Amino acid sequence: MPVPGADPAKKILKKKVVKKVVKKRKESVAEKAPAKDVAPKAEEKPVPDGIVEAPENATTTEGVEVTVRVKVMHIDVLHAMKVIWIKGKWKELTKGDRYDMWCNERTGEHFLKFRQPKVSDGGSYKVKAVSPIGENEASFNVAVGLFNISTAPVVEEHKIEINDEKDVLKDVDFRNRLKKVYTLKSIRCSERLRKEESSGKFDIWSLLKTASTRDYESIAFKFGIPDMRIMLRRLSQMSKLANKKCPSFTKKLPESHSLNLGEKLVLEAEVANEQMTVKWLKNGNEITPGKGYQIVTKANKRYLMIDQTSKDDDATYTCVVGKDVTACEVFVQEPPVTIVKGLEDAQIACGETTEFCCEISNENGKFRFLKDGVDIPSNDRFKVKKEGVKVTLTITEAVIEDEGFYQFMTNGSSSCSELLVQEPAAVFTRAFSDLKVNFKETAEFFCEVSNETTKGNWLKDGKPMKADDRVKITETGKARKLVISGVKDSDQGEYTFAAEDNPTCSITAALEMTGGHITVERKKAPPKIFLDHSLKDRSIQVRAGNKIKLDIPISGEPAPVPEWKKGPKLLEEGSSKLRVRSDTAPNGKRTSLIIDKSKRTDSGEYTLILTSEEGFESATFTVKVIDVPSAPTVPKVSNVTAETCYAVWTGPSCNGGCEIKGYVMERKKTKSERWIRLNFDPLQGVEYEARRMIEGTEYQLRVRAVNEVGVGEPSPASIPFTPLAPCSEPSGFKVSAATDDSLELSWLPPADIGAAGLDGYLLEQQLVGEEDEKWTTVQSNGGLLPNNTSKILMDKLVTGKKYRFRLAAINKAGSSGFTEIGPVVCAAVVEEAKIVLPRHLLKPVKVKVGGKLHVNVPYQGRPKPQLTWSKEGKALEDHVAVRNSLDSSVLFIRTAERWDSGKYDLQLKVGDDVVGAKVEVAVIDIPSKPRQVKLVEVVGNSASLKWEEPNDSGNTEILGYIVEKRDARSDDWYVVYDKLRHKQCQVSDLVLGNNYFFRVRAFNEVGTGESNGTKDSANIPKEKTVYKKPDYAPMDFRMKPEFTQLLNGRRIVENYNGTLSCALKCNPRPKIKWFKNKIEIIDNPKYKMTQSMGIVQLEIRRARAGDAGNYTVTAINELGEASCSAEVTVKE
Repeated sequence: MPVPGADPAKKILKKKVVKKVVKKRKESVAEKAPAKDVAPKAEEKPVPDGIVEAPENATTTEGVEVTVRVKVMHIDVLHAMKVIWIKGKWKELTKGDRYDMWCNERTGEHFLKFRQPKVSDGGSYKVKAVSPIGENEASFNVAVGLFNISTAPVVEEHKIEINDEKDVLKDVDFRNRLKKVYTLKSIRCSERLRKEESSGKFDIWSLLKTASTRDYESIAFKFGIPDMRIMLRRLSQMSKLANKKCPSFTKKLPESHSLNLGEKLVLEAEVANEQMTVKWLKNGNEITPGKGYQIVTKANKRYLMIDQTSKDDDATYTCVVGKDVTACEVFVQEPPVTIVKGLEDAQIACGETTEFCCEISNENGKFRFLKDGVDIPSNDRFKVKKEGVKVTLTITEAVIEDEGFYQFMTNGSSSCSELLVQEPAAVFTRAFSDLKVNFKETAEFFCEVSNETTKGNWLKDGKPMKADDRVKITETGKARKLVISGVKDSDQGEYTFAAEDNPTCSITAALEMTGGHITVERKKAPPKIFLDHSLKDRSIQVRAGNKIKLDIPISGEPAPVPEWKKGPKLLEEGSSKLRVRSDTAPNGKRTSLIIDKSKRTDSGEYTLILTSEEGFESATFTVKVIDVPSAPTVPKVSNVTAETCYAVWTGPSCNGGCEIKGYVMERKKTKSERWIRLNFDPLQGVEYEARRMIEGTEYQLRVRAVNEVGVGEPSPASIPFTPLAPCSEPSGFKVSAATDDSLELSWLPPADIGAAGLDGYLLEQQLVGEEDEKWTTVQSNGGLLPNNTSKILMDKLVTGKKYRFRLAAINKAGSSGFTEIGPVVCAAVVEEAKIVLPRHLLKPVKVKVGGKLHVNVPYQGRPKPQLTWSKEGKALEDHVAVRNSLDSSVLFIRTAERWDSGKYDLQLKVGDDVVGAKVEVAVIDIPSKPRQVKLVEVVGNSASLKWEEPNDSGNTEILGYIVEKRDARSDDWYVVYDKLRHKQCQVSDLVLGNNYFFRVRAFNEVGTGESNGTKDSANIPKEKTVYKKPDYAPMDFRMKPEFTQLLNGRRIVENYNGTLSCALKCNPRPKIKWFKNKIEIIDNPKYKMTQSMGIVQLEIRRARAGDAGNYTVTAINELGEASCSAEVTVKE
């Protein structure tokens, strides 16, 4: 039988559609996927993964961490990219104690950190990026320099205000480089080496036992050991003999011994028997007395003594008795190699060669050259040459990267100098000269500079020129060209090309026209001077030492006679001996004034006078000869810090005939003859803050003035000065011991003492709690504590008082910052003042009247705590007792009264610390009677009462009220409410016809108080009631038909019965009619109609296709009608 609602035909159709869709999808995927034997197109090739930013080379020193970064790009999210770090060709690095590796997945950056790098970690590295698409790699180098065992001080940074951003970057780089050279904190030495280095006692053997392999090279350099492998073999042999049993010796030789060259050596051994004979051996060879060796026998003791040791005494000494052997390794240390002549600062241009020379005390001493704290590699540009005690470092073809601090180190001292490398100044490799051109021709000035990047300006008579249609300015490579087309009268003058980066780099030449003023005039004419009258200024400016030539065209018929005058003085014509002379052309058409090698004294007014039979004419010219300025005054140095100083000077007496453009400051070490320029751009003022100095080195300054001609003579050198810095703050400042009247303070010396040394300590104290709280100095000899002091006892202090102490280190450069401790309590045992109230005392303490009050308050505080009780700011009364113990205070009242209630204050004072606590005490009693008890209202058999709370609650909370009633005819009271919270109530169920009185009492946790009653009684009258039956209107239950459940559409299977059902309500009973397609069904046996209990049904018997249609049911009564419809379908 088929299931109703299921359609088999539709299911089959759905399966077919699904199969077609799956087949189409497979075909589309096959079309998109390329065949295996067909290469994909180039544009469809995926973007390859790999390294986007290669790692940069890294440089560090031993023990200083360094991190290398590489950035990769990865497209395939399904397969992770692997980054591999490799040292050399094959050694893969792994994350651990020596290396740390991590990555940032968001940015694709991978990092490799070298933890505590060694010298052996230096070398070539590469990083590989491996992915399914492929792999690629990038290489980088890591340079690890040796740590520096130097006695040079740590330079402290000071804040310097700098306006120029370039100067800021230079100064930051200067400090970073200087830190690498001088910072001792970055030295990767063992703690034992540092301790013994500070104490001045070195034991090479104990150092080698505890040192790691990365410390061997530094130890060898420090002690001047030529071959560390020999020392390690001796150390190994020593350890083998250490545990060997020697019954012949009760006391063996010490395992090792270290001493300085020239000291006395005494080796002692003790044998078991006085009669035993011993042999002394040196490196296996027997020692005979004499030649500096003494062998002494005293009882059981045997001695070997060398009065004055030499380097040959550095050996293994053995004492032999039979087969028993005891040995001692002796190390003789030579005096440390010192530097006799140190390095000097140098300043060169790119491409030049410079040398750093120094002399050492021992020609066999070991030394090292370092740049910015890293050893200088030996290559073609850096060459070290040693001739006896003279050592030279030569740097050829210097580049900007060579700039920095160069340090020469021995095991006894070090010397530092600074190399400044500048870009080469612009110079002319090809110059131009004066030009003479005809009118409307082309004039061309051409020159070449040494650097293609050099920028410059073209000037005409000192004024800038601009390119236009006639004037063309070109810059091609190193060539600089000025072309003037169609020369006119106004184009005559001096043309100058001046470089922007070097004001002294300029070249000048004159342009002169010819053929423009040639006149052929046969008639007589008065003398005439041909000048450009458009020029108002006829002054000529020239640099000292140059040649001046005034070539003036003239005319006149007959030819005029020219004369030249300087002021009133007449100049002779044609004199070859004079430096200033005049000259006239043979044709009489031109006259010239020539000054060879002009000087400042040649400045003045020159007059040309023309005379002839026809008249007279003159013209005046002003010649101004300019020169470099004279020397400024000696600079005065002030405000000297660790790396800066402030210099002030006055300008030169002579400016050279032109405006001063600025000043150049130079610096040199006092013992050196080489001056270093500090500023490249001329200074605009007469003051300068010189920076980039090394602490402890003595310097001198001088200054030069600059004008448009060039740099003038230097000023005399300033008074020598030494940059110094104050010490750092003392460390470890603390209270090491304390009593009730004294404190012992201790501290450690400053970590950075500096070149100025340490003069002493300034200690100040302050008493906390005073009105002014002034700091007072703890006086010693000279007001300072000695520099070898590390602790002091502060006695005669007040017990329990608080003090503050601060300490500063003082040297010639000034005071360091203060390190402060405190407040510190002067007491052997100090406990902070504290009152700990128990939980039950945090709320009011309640005691009944007449009871005992006992309040115990614990406290803590040392030394000498002072306890004070008070009540609301007043002293306690006599009946209140107080008993104090070591850790608590008790307040006691034998018989408490109401007036003992209140807040009791306990104050605890320990030294200057004062703490307090408050305890609230409430002595409680029964409450008084309620006030104003009133009968408010009587309604029926109930009465309403109201009252107010008592005047006295008994010093505690009122818990409630008790309400009682009494019949007027009786004296007995009955409880109505035994615990009433409110101050009003309603008494119900009173007997009609009776009179009642009421009273109210309040109660608290102590008990019930007095009562207070109503003055008036409540009368409850009797009432007569008559029952009256109410009239009700008859009810109408009729209603019109209404369907409560409508007909539902039906699908009937053919030849099966089907029923349409609905429900309705109505009164009276309705008449039911059924319709099919709006035609009433009347007495049709095919349909069965039923109506029962509001359910109306129509049964269709053996349905056929013709029974399908719209069925309607209608219910009709006298009040109205209702109908509903439904669709009936018949299926096969």
